[in-house]
Amino acid sequence: MMVAWHQTLQDPYEQAKFQNWLPIEINQISAGHYSGYIRMLEHDEVSVCWESQSRTIHKRSVIDQDSCTVSFFRNQQFANGFSEYAPAEGSLFILPAGAELDIRVAANVETVYFRFNQSVLLHKARAMDPSRWEAPPTCLLCLDLGNLESLDRFAGNLFHLAQVNNQSASDGNNEALSNIITEHILMALNSSRLISTEKNNILTARRRAKYTVNRVVDYIKAQLEQHVCPSISTICTDLQLSERTLQYSFGALLDVSPYTYLRYMRLNGVRAALMQPDNDNITITRVASHWHFLHMGRFSKDYQRMFGELPSTTLRQARHA
Repeated sequence: MMVAWHQTLQDPYEQAKFQNWLPIEINQISAGHYSGYIRMLEHDEVSVCWESQSRTIHKRSVIDQDSCTVSFFRNQQFANGFSEYAPAEGSLFILPAGAELDIRVAANVETVYFRFNQSVLLHKARAMDPSRWEAPPTCLLCLDLGNLESLDRFAGNLFHLAQVNNQSASDGNNEALSNIITEHILMALNSSRLISTEKNNILTARRRAKYTVNRVVDYIKAQLEQHVCPSISTICTDLQLSERTLQYSFGALLDVSPYTYLRYMRLNGVRAALMQPDNDNITITRVASHWHFLHMGRFSKDYQRMFGELPSTTLRQARHA
């Protein structure tokens, strides 16, 4: 049965938790009060997700071994980043099974993705165009659909159709809707053109920047898990990177400095801990210290500037949720 879900969001943690099919990490990387929404349609091996948030976020994960996704940005395409690609107006992205997900979504951008069982989708795609889909993709593909209007309009109609079908409680209707989704995406894929990566100096530079950013973020996470807050000089030394390379890579991919991103990671860590307190004895001072904020007055101001509320407000609301 096609099940429709909808939830308003107050935090990136909720945005990640709602998408329980994927262990995804979502960090807020622009300051201000966060709000958003997410809508989901799910039916066996097909699902559709429509999400938006009021602040810029950075999403990281790895697609599981059975799934693949087809996604696009509904608006402000040029403000976003999908791995090493800077999206254009007609950009459509395929993330195959096992591929790395690394997306920067700008504030107030709406994102839509379709999730399929990869073997089922590719079996049908191969029947329609054997030469193009003979071998399953192993990494992110960027396609040019030319015009996203038809696909965007189709996505907009899906949730209304699903609501009607749920009211009629017909498995046949839901199965038909699932088939319609699959067929529409297959037609879009076969109508698109693969973006060539050969002799593209800009894309090559962004790919190097992505590799650098991933190394640094993974390094920072590992250090923080060991209760160590690395300095920029330590990062450069341990990873053998120049500060110039570090600055360029984070600026090109995420539009923030590495120092700012490190601070955002720590602030997001504090917020996640305060939003899901594991016991009544948790204190703001203890959580802040764990994330290497030692000056409580400065921390409180930074937290309020970042999330639009005091840490005490976050903790109080979480305890009464």
